Amino acid sequence: MCNIFRAGFVPWIILSVTLASGSDDKINITAESGQNITLPCRAHNNQKPIIVVEWIRSDLGAGYALLFQDGHFVPDHQHPFFKNRVDLQDRQKKDGDVSLILNNVTPADSGTYECHVVTRGANQRERATEHTCTIELKILPRVQINTTAGQTAILPCQVPNLNSDPSVVIEWSRTDLGKENVFFYQDQKFIPDDQHSSFKNRVDLQDRQMKDGDVSLILNNVTINDTGTYMCCVFMKGAKHRRRAKLDSDLISVVNLHVVRPGPGILLK
Repeated sequence: MCNIFRAGFVPWIILSVTLASGSDDKINITAESGQNITLPCRAHNNQKPIIVVEWIRSDLGAGYALLFQDGHFVPDHQHPFFKNRVDLQDRQKKDGDVSLILNNVTPADSGTYECHVVTRGANQRERATEHTCTIELKILPRVQINTTAGQTAILPCQVPNLNSDPSVVIEWSRTDLGKENVFFYQDQKFIPDDQHSSFKNRVDLQDRQMKDGDVSLILNNVTINDTGTYMCCVFMKGAKHRRRAKLDSDLISVVNLHVVRPGPGILLK
């Protein structure tokens, strides 16, 4: 699902969090470049003392994203890519919380993250290691568009390997609109049912044939009120006429649009 979470009402913070099918532990997270994000994880058996927390990224080979042992960080074997950018959400690990905070993310942070914990048993020498969480992280580059009121803005979004699939559903939304959308395209036609009234007769896909996966949005006659953070989500339908709430989706693009009033002497065409 293309679920959007906002932290502290800051408009730049956007996360899409989904559970991968077939696994209760694997989580897919999509975030925007430049944010501080949390990779959620909780130890299954949180009644036993956690003495070691290991976070790794599988494609980086040797080196931890974070190693926390006996109450303190162990920097010796940390991968340099994560230096001064990671922390535990709760160093006390209350209720088994071993979530990882990753600061100032970039597209290079995309990858598969795994968390392992070591717990101590009743016997001081008894230890058990468990694989606790797997998280697939995708970081989208931040796209900033600045334009003047009265102009036409194109919000870019490209879907790899789309190939004009007639079953695809495209949704453009804005973070502050709640359940209403900017543009919804299904069964090869525009669906106006949940469109926010301010976008009526002002939006369309740049190419309804979606050639080369182009699902960019055209926004005509922009106003100051169009300023905001826009999201392009693609829903792949499993069956015809299924409700949107039951479709699998992916957040493809995040676009920050800033509209200013035209200055003196500017002639709009």
